[in-house]
Amino acid sequence: MGWKIFVTFIKDAGNIEINDCLIQSLGFKDFVFVETTNFSERPEVGELYVSKFKNHLLIANSDLIWQFTKPDTTKTERNFIETFPSSEIFSLNLGYGTYYCLIENGIKIRLREVGDEIYQDVGKLIPEELNLKTEDLFDDEELKFMKEELTKEEFEQQYQSNLAYETAFELTKRFFGIRYDEFEIKDYIFESVKYRNYQIDDIQDYGIKADMQFE
Repeated sequence: MGWKIFVTFIKDAGNIEINDCLIQSLGFKDFVFVETTNFSERPEVGELYVSKFKNHLLIANSDLIWQFTKPDTTKTERNFIETFPSSEIFSLNLGYGTYYCLIENGIKIRLREVGDEIYQDVGKLIPEELNLKTEDLFDDEELKFMKEELTKEEFEQQYQSNLAYETAFELTKRFFGIRYDEFEIKDYIFESVKYRNYQIDDIQDYGIKADMQFE
């Protein structure tokens, strides 16, 4: 599980132009154009990559997920829903745990935050979760070891962690037809527009750095 992905996927975004107006309308604050380059699904803090894939939009920012996981609806989340009211919006943060939010037709239907414990688990199970079986999450040796060596609580935590991780990749099939981790190396090369927020460079507090990037 070596993946780090900080991407929000927008399905059927339409013929939308990637420019300063779009960036600002979505709630990103103090971001300036840097260059046109290759897409990165694991941007550094303060970086923003925006790319098109067929009719879909990919937006990579390491802190955008937290705009979708706060208890109250943020301005940024509202901006995304208002800009793409009939699109599926899937925001994913993968690396130090698994965090994702799924919005359909303007309604948040699923939210999961799973790390060393389950931090948030909101909404009904979605098809991607229901279709995953235990054998999809562990190979035979792993399963044997876990049943022998782990407590019931430890097993359940590992199960939920793997379930969230696999569900996240299964959800990417809605956008690409295959899982994001099934691409060939050459298929990860999307042309992208890169922006950066330089205002946060001298800020030490990570929470403040994250919040300063959004209206």
